[in-house]
Amino acid sequence: MTLRPVQRVLLLFALFALVAAFGLPSKLARAAAPTLWLPTPVGETWWVAQGFYCGTHTGGLARALDLAKVDGSTYGAPVRAAADGELFVWDGRSGTVILSHGDGYYTEYTHLEGPVSTTRGTRFKQGDVIGYVGYIGTGGFPHLHFVFFRADGPYASNRRGLELDFADGYSFHDTSGCNQHYGTEVIAQGPDTTPPTISFTSPLAVDAWACENQRIEFTIEDTHLVHGFSQAFNEDPAGDAPAFEARSGYVELDWAGEGQHTLHVRAWDTEGHQAYATYGPVGYDSAAPTFDLPATLPSITYTAYSNLRLRWPAASDGDGAGVRGYRLYLGTDSDGTDDWFSADTTVSVGGLDPGRYLLRGQAVAEACEDSAWVTLQELVVVDPSELTTAIPQATATREPTATAPLKRRRPLKPTDRPLRQTAAITVTATRTPTAVDPRSAPLAP
Repeated sequence: MTLRPVQRVLLLFALFALVAAFGLPSKLARAAAPTLWLPTPVGETWWVAQGFYCGTHTGGLARALDLAKVDGSTYGAPVRAAADGELFVWDGRSGTVILSHGDGYYTEYTHLEGPVSTTRGTRFKQGDVIGYVGYIGTGGFPHLHFVFFRADGPYASNRRGLELDFADGYSFHDTSGCNQHYGTEVIAQGPDTTPPTISFTSPLAVDAWACENQRIEFTIEDTHLVHGFSQAFNEDPAGDAPAFEARSGYVELDWAGEGQHTLHVRAWDTEGHQAYATYGPVGYDSAAPTFDLPATLPSITYTAYSNLRLRWPAASDGDGAGVRGYRLYLGTDSDGTDDWFSADTTVSVGGLDPGRYLLRGQAVAEACEDSAWVTLQELVVVDPSELTTAIPQATATREPTATAPLKRRRPLKPTDRPLRQTAAITVTATRTPTAVDPRSAPLAP
């Protein structure tokens, strides 16, 4: 079919309209510039010996930097590819390597010796060494001449120097005047390929117990930048993003309450790498043990002169470190204390004279504060000759004769009768009361 002139004009108009609306095909679309990293060795401090414009930096490539080491010799220092690319040019007369990064973007490195490759098309990854700083064309001052430029066609014609934005955190844009950015110091970092690290400090060691509130602090380090962290007691603070945008933090034990706890911390860097660490377990015991005693003090009758097994309710330390044992007092003093110790809630005694006694106890904590002294029970010890009925088995237990009794002595002749039990357990005597076993006889009947 032959198109008429009017039809051809309309078709061309439609084609131009489509191009205007949707753009050129993707192959012709302008690509984004490559991400650049400083071409100097990671961790070393270099400085700008000559900046943009003036001196030897003129014309289309006036946006150039001459870089030299701050400490030590620049000669022989390795030079790294600023971005992924392939060798476009090696010019041995000036020691120049030009890497092509695609879509008309190039980086130029001049005054090099010992190029790693002189073969066009050799591929380099960002950070790969491409050569070493030499003396060629430096006028006796070894340095690296670096340019980032855009060019056209297969021969990179019409070269145009570009402003510099390094991913290491340094930017070099046009300002004004001659020798722009002269004296600026830079430290290359390179891409962040490692996760951050988490370190803890605390006066409380792992597996230890604290009797008072303690703080656990932590710090996050990264080769580049820390994004933040999340924290939790006794569970992983999972998530896709940090709860706090900071590089350090802390927790306090009373946030978790009594018990053993483990601190969990998850950290992020700006590249999305994560780190996970824990501190613990650590214990927090803020309260003393307590006894759960009945409202009325138990009063139990025992037979005199025989071995007895005394029992009492166990004390509780809640979520604390626990109870190690009990200090006990057996005597007539309602406020009596002693160093007599039992690891459990039962103890054998023997050789008690007739009378009335008080068994008092103090729970000894595994880690922190001991309990207050409390009266556990009243013992009414009766002479066998005065018994008219059998003593119930639930209230008196006779020990085998093989049990070694406490040291006995002959009962004293009665002088005073024991006081009768009243609602408030108060024991009085005509002489100063002391603990027994074998300290003194009870008040005589």
